[in-house]
Amino acid sequence: MEFYEPTAHTDEEIRSAIADNSKTILFLQTSWCGDCKVIKPFVGSFRDLAEAQGAVWVDADRDENIEVANENNLRGIPVFVLFENGEQVAHIGNGQRLNPNDVTAWFKENL
Repeated sequence: MEFYEPTAHTDEEIRSAIADNSKTILFLQTSWCGDCKVIKPFVGSFRDLAEAQGAVWVDADRDENIEVANENNLRGIPVFVLFENGEQVAHIGNGQRLNPNDVTAWFKENL
């Protein structure tokens, strides 16, 4: 299992990804977050699952992309957020340790 390394994006790149795609998954995390570190070995498989279902994946850093986090009322990390046609429709996580099985089930249920 590989430790997932998120790709850095500007706030504008994230906003565009959310607005320009029918389904977008936003993974919001940061490097210092202990609960984020715990879930990162599983994130690559979550990304593969999302992309196999036609969703666009975009990473965001809670510290670097604070405006996007605030605009979407995202306070806790790690969190995975599903946007459809630019609107937030579902999320899992809000500052607690996530169970990989629960996250996988969430992806299967929501995509």
